[in-house]
Amino acid sequence: MKKVSKAILIPLFCLSFSVLSGCAKKDERVKLTYGEVTHQKYHEISYARLEKMIDAKESFLLVVDPKGCSCFSYFMKASEDYIKDNHLVLYYMKVADFNGNENKGIKVVEGSTSFSIFNKGEIQQSIVSNSSTEIMEQKDKFVEYVDKYIKKPNMYLVTPSDLDVMYKNANKSLIYFARNKCGDCSYINKNFLFDYMYEREEIMYVLDGDESVRKYDEGGNLINQAEWQEFKAKYGLTTGNNPKYGFGDDKTGGVVPTFLVVSGTEEEVTYHSGAVAFNDTVTKVGEEYKVTNTYYSTARQADLNYLNGLGSLENIPVQKDDVFFFNEEETVGTWKQAASQDAYFTRVKAFLDIYLPQMTYQF
Repeated sequence: MKKVSKAILIPLFCLSFSVLSGCAKKDERVKLTYGEVTHQKYHEISYARLEKMIDAKESFLLVVDPKGCSCFSYFMKASEDYIKDNHLVLYYMKVADFNGNENKGIKVVEGSTSFSIFNKGEIQQSIVSNSSTEIMEQKDKFVEYVDKYIKKPNMYLVTPSDLDVMYKNANKSLIYFARNKCGDCSYINKNFLFDYMYEREEIMYVLDGDESVRKYDEGGNLINQAEWQEFKAKYGLTTGNNPKYGFGDDKTGGVVPTFLVVSGTEEEVTYHSGAVAFNDTVTKVGEEYKVTNTYYSTARQADLNYLNGLGSLENIPVQKDDVFFFNEEETVGTWKQAASQDAYFTRVKAFLDIYLPQMTYQF
């Protein structure tokens, strides 16, 4: 795409979102979408990932590195202690990532580090080291600046090592298993979860499988399927050690998005409840299409106390146009997201309404 000048980019960007939410006020404090339990200096992302984050209306911090300029190292010295101590996530891109791409309102300047704050997908603040030197290079000035514009998140990224601690703790944790490359996860995040959590104060922990478990080759192909499957079995996404709240067997099962409530001791893990969105199978039965394999099965209803009359999804009819088919014969597929979102979101919401207030684990 052709580069858009910064003089006209911000108004256009705001206009594109005005129907939904309007442009963010520049002095509004931003509640960040994600923090993290285990500090990582920064999370490098691609331009495509940036676009996904903007489309999902995430709120986040982004540093853009000019490569070869000492201003970046000065910025990291000024910012890292604050980022680490407050368990925030700092995303990282290179100036070169924007070559031929729109700046998205970010002040991208050759030879200068930029720091930007996004609020629900909209640029809120963007400064550069050549004009905001004190903020970009002095700890106290950086802290003063960021404290003015952000609020702490309540969704915290965790690693498998963090899970090992949480699964042995007597306090309950609510964990959201997701992947940033997963279409179903992106859909629930954008259309339900981010807005829901923005209004809550309780903490949810998030395991992003694409960040911490799965590995890909240069072509984007998964190269450690066995490791990912073992991970899902180990942490209760399958039915092997979590028959009540897992989904599918240890060999092929386990899906995202999955939500689990866990606690435990050194000897034993207790799974208190779970919820899943999407991933159900729709099959042609006679002349109808019905949900035939679902997390919200008739057999599991008694274990999912949060359903409260919402009931099973097993054998409910689905319109053919609402099925994404896996085969040319159009006999088996899955329920399309837009058509099924009400069924899943109401159940996930009911789960979160009950279990978020019960969470007592603190990292």
